[in-house]
Amino acid sequence: MKIVIPSKGRADILAEKALRLFPDAQVCVGADEVEAYARHTRNLLVHPPEVTGIGPLRQWILDNVEVRTVVMVDDDVRHIISQCGFRARRFDDPDTARAIVERLAIAAGDAGARVFGFYQGGGPLNYSNHRPFSFNHWVGGVVGVIGREQRFDTSLILRADIDFCLQSLLRDRIIMLDCRYCFIHTRFGGKGGNCTNRSSERHEREIAYLQRKWGPYLEIVQAKGTTRLVVKVRR
Repeated sequence: MKIVIPSKGRADILAEKALRLFPDAQVCVGADEVEAYARHTRNLLVHPPEVTGIGPLRQWILDNVEVRTVVMVDDDVRHIISQCGFRARRFDDPDTARAIVERLAIAAGDAGARVFGFYQGGGPLNYSNHRPFSFNHWVGGVVGVIGREQRFDTSLILRADIDFCLQSLLRDRIIMLDCRYCFIHTRFGGKGGNCTNRSSERHEREIAYLQRKWGPYLEIVQAKGTTRLVVKVRR
């Protein structure tokens, strides 16, 4: 298993966030930012500067990392929250972080899942003790991929993760989502990352594309000024 941290424009915060949790991770950066990131780590995976956006970048990583199991971690991940119990517990040490990811990767491989990840909303009230795992949701923030049987849609700059998960669900009928843990990060905020590609126009265009592509398997929910994409694939 190899952990890769895709990053852009965040060399100054990386050492305090995802690289602190995963100090042995390979950091994937554009050729135009090597000097800035080399101050913090020499373990760099360098891609052409024109490779931008979630779909193109994730697929480039899969095409250029030979290890069968690759885990892509957002560069602004700060810590891990355990959902189990009456109070949330926080973990931020590298040994625990790697152990949590490695154990899920093993479980996913044994279950026949090609995609795995963790719950994206922290807090014990969002967790059901009788359902520690989910098998028909999408993953983001921390995305594990086993094998190379399917590809990311490189036309999707913002919403490629949910499309990739739907491909896996309709092909294999399973994604391994560990609801016990949540990797906390800043979603759709902060400088750097994918924010330079993000706009309301592109957001609407990609959602419309996903609706046409997936039809009844994807529900778009508007609530409290936010857009939620809900997978509707039954097991």
